[in-house]
Amino acid sequence: MKYRADISGLRALAVLPVVFFHFNEHWLPGGFVGVDIFFVISGYLITSILVADIDAGRFSLLRFYDRRVRRIIPAYAAVALVTALIGLFILPPVLLDSFGASLRAASVFFANRYFLSVTHYFGAAPDELFLLHTWSLSVEEQFYLAWPLLLVVLCHPRLRRALPYILLVLMALSLFVATRNAILRPVAGFYNSNGRFWELLLGAVIALGYVPRLREGWRAEAVAGTGLALILGSVLFFDPTRMIFPGVTALVPTLGAALLLWAGEEGRTTLTGRLLSFGPLAGIGLISYSLYLWHWPVIAIHRYLTFRVPGLFEALALFAAMVAISAFSWRFIENPFRRHGPSTTRSEWKSVGAGAAMLALLVAIGTLFTATDGLPVRASAAFLKSEQTVNTFWRGREACLVGRTNDRERDCRFGDPRPEAPYFVLWGDSQGDQHGPALDAVARDMGMGFLQLTRPGCAPIAPDPAASGWQSRAVQDCNASRADALKRIVDDPKIAFVVISGRWSNETSLERATGQLKEAVDRITAAGKPVLLVAPPGVFPTGGGRCLVRRAFMGADDALCGRSRAESDAEGTPLEPALRAMAQGRSDVAVFAPRTLFCDAQACHPRKGDVPLYYDGGHLNVEGSLFLSRAWKDALTGLRALSGK
Repeated sequence: MKYRADISGLRALAVLPVVFFHFNEHWLPGGFVGVDIFFVISGYLITSILVADIDAGRFSLLRFYDRRVRRIIPAYAAVALVTALIGLFILPPVLLDSFGASLRAASVFFANRYFLSVTHYFGAAPDELFLLHTWSLSVEEQFYLAWPLLLVVLCHPRLRRALPYILLVLMALSLFVATRNAILRPVAGFYNSNGRFWELLLGAVIALGYVPRLREGWRAEAVAGTGLALILGSVLFFDPTRMIFPGVTALVPTLGAALLLWAGEEGRTTLTGRLLSFGPLAGIGLISYSLYLWHWPVIAIHRYLTFRVPGLFEALALFAAMVAISAFSWRFIENPFRRHGPSTTRSEWKSVGAGAAMLALLVAIGTLFTATDGLPVRASAAFLKSEQTVNTFWRGREACLVGRTNDRERDCRFGDPRPEAPYFVLWGDSQGDQHGPALDAVARDMGMGFLQLTRPGCAPIAPDPAASGWQSRAVQDCNASRADALKRIVDDPKIAFVVISGRWSNETSLERATGQLKEAVDRITAAGKPVLLVAPPGVFPTGGGRCLVRRAFMGADDALCGRSRAESDAEGTPLEPALRAMAQGRSDVAVFAPRTLFCDAQACHPRKGDVPLYYDGGHLNVEGSLFLSRAWKDALTGLRALSGK
């Protein structure tokens, strides 16, 4: 296929927004759409090559994969090996274990499925996932496992007339899946390859010539200008926190890319095409694959080491380093491995075999990391004990928070095990679940049981009557969970009192959330059950326990894992006074705010001595929960006296 400088510029227009978005999402809110633009370009270029080979009668599946191996694997392998080497020095065992799993998945092009499986409420922070960006590479390669064969079949003279209609159906189905997932299951919608295939097929539609020819120059200019406007508008004004994406909204940037590809067909040059062909922009496009591969490990490792997003000047320095590394990769790794002339079957088999061997080596490295639990021989016994403390979870988390039990009344009843023992309810989200170890110990000491009713990311408030089927499945399930918990609490006369613990500040509006909380409290107290409102224990923005582990492994000072008392007080100010105001003048409502118990006069700390008390920046580990046992006993004793049970 003849080189088009405007496509290089379009590649730059895809990769640069992604890079800047990953530096700081507030700088370029819609930068994430660059990946969708890449999919359209890839579908266009690969389909153009495939159709040319099929029409000329020279198509070979072996030759196709020979090209893909030479294009994809050398640069990817270089990034993976360098990142794995760095990981050996800076990743503690638990994180090296998970890195090995991601390396193995990325090297068999299933990274999107892997990151879908680990992207959850208690999943790793993005800066701990050095290969997170390879999900898009996996989506592409999954598409190209089937697309060449399907295209060969559909290009048969008897089927070719039906090809555009089949493409239309496939695109419509994929777009439907993407939109449905984006509404009901946003995380799955992001990583799901079936919901991304329509973007590659959109590029294929242009390559197959299923759009009218642009005969007049002014039409081509209008098409190209419109395409550029759609892309720039998406990059500047899309906001992932306020829109459903991917899905029908992804039509804006992807149609923009398709229009630019269409306008440049048949060697046509438009004003927009000349702009995209501008030397520096086209140069970035030439190294765009390497730049995409290198940019995220550079950003993630910088964040991992500094615990913050880079400032403007840091970002510029990092960007310059990325471009230099990517140019080196393009010149000395990508280009030498590309085939620049005719090939033989023997050379193609050797190429595919060498690529498979390199991927097998990467899989073996990943397996070594996982099979050894992250090579713990790299760490001291004291460190391993501390790491284990950070990552030790309350036994009720799996069954009673993430909801894997089929019998909540049996599996989520803790404290005194006697059936006749009086009991209370712990209602909340993960902020409630984290207090399970202390409540279990204190309740046993008091001769009481407690039933845990918790759901991650679902603050305990009265259900929203305005909830609809257009909300995500998670929101609908949360609303149903709230209604179920509240009914269970109000209807059961055996419940002595209720402990309500949540992160209400995570709701869309704190004022609305506290209003719905008050409604729930009023319904519970009207049923004769006192309520204890529990504020979060405090947040450590640099990662709390995870920060302690990371810094300790590298032998670095952990002072930045804490925060000043003034910052902590400011963070707790909106919610804690609101809870106290709710309890003011009421004998049946009390407040427990444990945040200051982790602070002295100057600072707050995620540890006590050498013992980590937090799992991450906002959740206690088992030791942290037990640290609050004495305070919990005082709070529960007063509440039990109010209940008279």
